Amino acid sequence: MSRRSISSEAKWESEVEYSRAVRSGKHIFVSGTTAVDRRGRVVAPKDVAAQTRRIFEIISSALTQAGACLEDVVRTRIFVTDIASDADAIGKVHGEIFGEIRPAATMVGVSQLIDPRLRVEIEVDAVAGCGGCDAVILAGGKSRRMGRDKHSIRLGGRTLLAHAKAALVEAECTPRVVATDRQPGLGPLGGIATALQQTNHSRVMFVSCDMPFLTGELLTRFFGAAVADPGALFTRHDRGMGFPFLLHRDDFKIVERQITKGALSLQRLAKRLAARAWEPPPELESQLFNINTPEDLAEARRRWKETTR
Repeated sequence: MSRRSISSEAKWESEVEYSRAVRSGKHIFVSGTTAVDRRGRVVAPKDVAAQTRRIFEIISSALTQAGACLEDVVRTRIFVTDIASDADAIGKVHGEIFGEIRPAATMVGVSQLIDPRLRVEIEVDAVAGCGGCDAVILAGGKSRRMGRDKHSIRLGGRTLLAHAKAALVEAECTPRVVATDRQPGLGPLGGIATALQQTNHSRVMFVSCDMPFLTGELLTRFFGAAVADPGALFTRHDRGMGFPFLLHRDDFKIVERQITKGALSLQRLAKRLAARAWEPPPELESQLFNINTPEDLAEARRRWKETTR
């Protein structure tokens, strides 16, 4: 089983020789974390709520480096020097952070922490991927080569949009459709920016509405690869990077910069993100077939008939 150590470069890590977090397989263990800035100075000595928020910022960063996110947290342990006075404030911030995630949690009172100005210390355990993702179908393109909206085209008794939804449901995802971009004319990046701005999840998996042969099996394998390592993941096609792909909510800033520069292709976005590339196993490669032209649609109908004989 693989093991990976993550450092936040806090002074105590080098002095005591420990890691901010350790990933073993899918499991991530984040060490007890206190509220210090990047130079090791205590943050907000008189504000336990601010200290708690800073702690979760550090923890979130460590989880990201480990290929996970706050939605993957399954347990929190909170150590408080004045539990009678500070429990409510800490609990409120915990609730703001975890909302519907609702990890198992423990809060205990302790006599003191390593620095008397520190009022709270938190450690978490997480399982990469267990928090799922936001699953978005991009269906807002103009489909100029097709000459009509692709999402309403029917194949085998279903619309292309319905095929995409079915694949996500099979992968145990709840589909969300982005059919209207907040700023039209930006190609796929318009839909990506819209989805990232609207999401409440740290991770977003994107599926196109024009890939009717996708299955839950392929999407499940893709997601497993996405949470195996940190960063964005794109599927490698014959012509470059494409769907499905997974981004993180914080990638919104980079998407916005690409839009501002007029760099609207998925290929340039993948390069800018230094995204990893995923290739499906050979037996699933045919599922990546997508429909862009009337000729593609004719070929899809031919393939559909072949598979349903």
